[in-house]
Amino acid sequence: MTMGTVHISEQLVASSYDVWEDTPKSESGARTIKLDSETRSLLDLWRERQDKERAEWEANTKAWKNTGLVFTWEDGTAYHPEYLSQVFMRLMKKLDLPPVRLHDLRHCAATLSLAAGLHMKSIQVLLGHSSYSLTADTYTSVLPQFEEAQAEAPLALVPRKSPTQRVLAPEPEEKADVPPEGAADVPQEDAA
Repeated sequence: MTMGTVHISEQLVASSYDVWEDTPKSESGARTIKLDSETRSLLDLWRERQDKERAEWEANTKAWKNTGLVFTWEDGTAYHPEYLSQVFMRLMKKLDLPPVRLHDLRHCAATLSLAAGLHMKSIQVLLGHSSYSLTADTYTSVLPQFEEAQAEAPLALVPRKSPTQRVLAPEPEEKADVPPEGAADVPQEDAA
């Protein structure tokens, strides 16, 4: 992590208990993501904890494994991906939250980003999707309020008075025996 960004260049892949590092599924999976201020603060706290654990581990004359990973055990080795999923599920139950998978948080982040007004292209980059259409097909129908927002969006571009300020054009008043302004008098024929 550098200056509030995360560089994603590898992923941990698990098959049963075997875990190995691999490249992301697609070229667009390798990306740099700017982090929000809350996430940066939490990662700073985590780094402080990890530095303390490393110092304690090394003080006991044990070699700390410098894997370069952000989330590790006290000795620096990587968490097994399934362990993190299990911890997440225990937290969900403990807090009595609706059951979702850890991976579902990715979809939640994309949906919230869309609801916050981020452009679909930005969400594609955030998720590391290989195509814009994959992102758009997945997330455009998620929030029904977007349909109304899409219907109203063109109106916002046209300047107009608000409904309370709109004034209907007055109906023309009929005036008996009064010719319109500028009309010439038409001569009457003499009766014989």
